[in-house]
Amino acid sequence: MFSEYTPTHSETLVFIGAGATATLGMPSSDNQTKIFRNLCDEEKSKEEILSPYFSEPDLSKVIHFLNFLDNDTFFEVRDSDLQSAEMVYGKQDQKILQNRILELRSEYDWNAAKKVLKICPHNEENDNLIRDAYSIIDKKLLAHQSLKVRGCLNKSGNDISCEEILSPSRLQGARNFLTLFINMLFAGAWYKISKGEKSDEFAKYKKFIKAFDRLMQKEGIHLSGQGKKFHDRDFYLFSTSFVSFNFEMVFPWIFMNSHYELNHQPPYIQDHPLKLWLDYGVEHRGRKLDDKGNIIPTLEFTESVASRENEDDHIGTPINRAGKFYFAHGSSAWRECPVCGRMTFFHGNNDWGDYKSKKIIPSFPIPLFESEKTDTKEFTEEEIKWRKELKYDSLQCMHCGSETKASDAPMIMQTMYKSTPTSFLEEIQRNVKISLEKAKHIVLLGYRLPPDDTIWQHAFAEGIRARTESEDAAFCTVVVGHKGEEKWINPDELDSYIKKYKDKGDGYGIDAIQNAIAIFGKNNVRAWTGGIPQVFGNCTEKNVKDLLYPDFVKWAGTRIEK
Repeated sequence: MFSEYTPTHSETLVFIGAGATATLGMPSSDNQTKIFRNLCDEEKSKEEILSPYFSEPDLSKVIHFLNFLDNDTFFEVRDSDLQSAEMVYGKQDQKILQNRILELRSEYDWNAAKKVLKICPHNEENDNLIRDAYSIIDKKLLAHQSLKVRGCLNKSGNDISCEEILSPSRLQGARNFLTLFINMLFAGAWYKISKGEKSDEFAKYKKFIKAFDRLMQKEGIHLSGQGKKFHDRDFYLFSTSFVSFNFEMVFPWIFMNSHYELNHQPPYIQDHPLKLWLDYGVEHRGRKLDDKGNIIPTLEFTESVASRENEDDHIGTPINRAGKFYFAHGSSAWRECPVCGRMTFFHGNNDWGDYKSKKIIPSFPIPLFESEKTDTKEFTEEEIKWRKELKYDSLQCMHCGSETKASDAPMIMQTMYKSTPTSFLEEIQRNVKISLEKAKHIVLLGYRLPPDDTIWQHAFAEGIRARTESEDAAFCTVVVGHKGEEKWINPDELDSYIKKYKDKGDGYGIDAIQNAIAIFGKNNVRAWTGGIPQVFGNCTEKNVKDLLYPDFVKWAGTRIEK
């Protein structure tokens, strides 16, 4: 008789969208649209536009950065540009400042980006400037074409009928700028958290994730009691995996620090400490300081490591469990080396245990967030040399040692013209699609499942819609909206809820609920529209189970079977 093979996958799959961290000040697409719309308006104050995300002295540096990047005469460096550069970098040799200004204009073309943004459609009721700007740029880049911009305005607002051609190289610079500035907004929001802002809200995220991790410890002990083999996925794989469409590091950084704390005081299975880890689903290297203060590469923890280490039965050796965390669109903490093509993950050098570390995002082309020091062991000798040339964003690849820059962040932006992603993002997306096909319960945590997100619409159609009427049907929990009551809305209550609030405007999660029903079927969807982190309740084990392992899901035949 032949053996049967049924691969184990996480029973619950959580998709993390922008709404999941909005309460922490992370800018949503809507907020990004408003910021860029306002920055394009010369009459509006940059200080007022950017102060929610940057504090002094960083706010002034960002404004001066925008000032010296923006010049219609691309290769002219004005006295005012040099003055702005000095406000950013301090007193420097004029030649070094001039060279750096021209390098940055070429790499991050704010002037071109502004002209692209101004020709994008402007729909007051449904404005999606970010998607439209990236779509216009990507369409031209994929076709290797230039973009004609017309109808420029003079200072009086009159059409002077100018015409300018933006070459593909300038369009790439415009794209680089948009991505860089979005990452700077995320970093600014995180820096404010690190300084104590949003502390009550942030504490709820920490507490909920800690409760989840303790449940994963209990789950491991329970599975061991059922006779699951430590080296099998049945044992070591968390019953919940996470997929982030966000670029910031809020959730994974809290997870990593929670694991760091719990792994120092772990429960035991027989004579083995039980330890928890994150697996990002892709090969990469990080970096840290060794005991002598030298930068050394770190290797990722994967389920292969968990499986092999768990085979070691010597007394005192750890038993490991791994939770999948996929950055499906990339991360602001990643750099793709332009030389070897490998990925380096920058998430702090030696800050484990510090939930509010300032160092979890790679540095930017200008010194922000207390990153101006050059006499520190947190950088290699080569990186110190680059910083003296005002290349603050230059970091060495941990695979081959080459220079990587902020523009090397591999991120899939909101666009209608997506090209084939880089190899490791393609691998991650394949893993997510498999997990989606196998999961019993999908949680949309601040993610609306928008119809124009065609890649994931197709993935959900294949992985979920194709089995809606079968015994293997998947169930969905929608956690979107903040104006609804703080309670669960069950499947039989959704129709009346939609009728009551569909004309009330944003904040009630109506679109997200309807999008989920279209994929999962109305009998397989429930919702929470009372906000995040309110959905975490008191952050108890019961609250974790209510969100991730609800009774309305048919768990028969899974590790969660009740």
